[in-house]
Amino acid sequence: MTFRKARNSIVRGMVAAALAVPSVMLAAGTASATTDDIVNVANANLDHHACDTNSVGEQGYNSSCTGAGGSPENWCADFAAWVWAQAGYNVNGLTPAAGSFGQYGSGLHPDPHVGDAVVFNYDGNGYADHVAIVTAVNPDGTIESIGGNEVTNDPATSSAHHDGPYSGAVGDSPYWNMSISGYVSPAN
Repeated sequence: MTFRKARNSIVRGMVAAALAVPSVMLAAGTASATTDDIVNVANANLDHHACDTNSVGEQGYNSSCTGAGGSPENWCADFAAWVWAQAGYNVNGLTPAAGSFGQYGSGLHPDPHVGDAVVFNYDGNGYADHVAIVTAVNPDGTIESIGGNEVTNDPATSSAHHDGPYSGAVGDSPYWNMSISGYVSPAN
C-alpha cells in the first residue's frame, strides 16, 4: 500500500469514528426530559384505575394501592408524581398528599405551562384538595388536564381522566367547583 492510500484510509477511519462518536454518546446517555414526555405518559394511562397495570407494566401509581387495608387511597398526587417520574423529572419531596405539590421546587406560580401540575384549593400549609397534570394550554387561556382519582368520589372506582378545556386563571374554577391555587413546574 502506498503512503497516500494508507493516509487516506486512516483519515477515512478517523472521520468515520468522529461521526460515530455523537451517536454513541447519545445512545449511552439519557435524553433530556420534555413536557411532551409528561403528556405522553399521562395519556398512556387515561381511564386506568388506582390498582390497574400502568403503562410500564407495574401495578398502580406510587402508593395508590396501599391505603388502609390494602384498598386504594386518594391517589391524585400519586398519579401526578408518578407521571413526572416516568417522564424523567425529579420528584424528591413529593408525597401522596396533593398539598406537597404546593411546597415542591419553586412553589406555585400563576401561569400554566404544559407539563405543570395544577393545584386546587391549596391552603398554603401543605394541604390541597386535588392536583392534575396540565396537558394543553390553549390560546384563549383555557387549559386541559389529566388527573388521577377522578370521575367518582371513591378511590377504588375512580380513574385517570381528561378534563377541559376549562379556565386556567388562578381563582375560582368550574373544574369540580374548586379554586385553582396555581401551577407547579417539574424540576429536572
